[in-house]
Amino acid sequence: FIVEQYKPEHKQRLRIKPGITGLWQLSGDRASLIHENIEYDLYYIKNRNFFMDIAILIHTSIFAMRGI
Repeated sequence: FIVEQYKPEHKQRLRIKPGITGLWQLSGDRASLIHENIEYDLYYIKNRNFFMDIAILIHTSIFAMRGI
């Protein structure tokens, strides 16, 4: 499988379930593809908590209502 070829930092992404949104999607940083830019996911993994999840959901809702 392709997962066997992942670098250790990419394998860390697999520690959490995928979702419909995340920090990268909310960041507006579109200079690189999501698969090339894992810093947001690694930050989330190291710092995740209930309040961060709520903030992500709120910001996602606001972006969706604005059509961003």
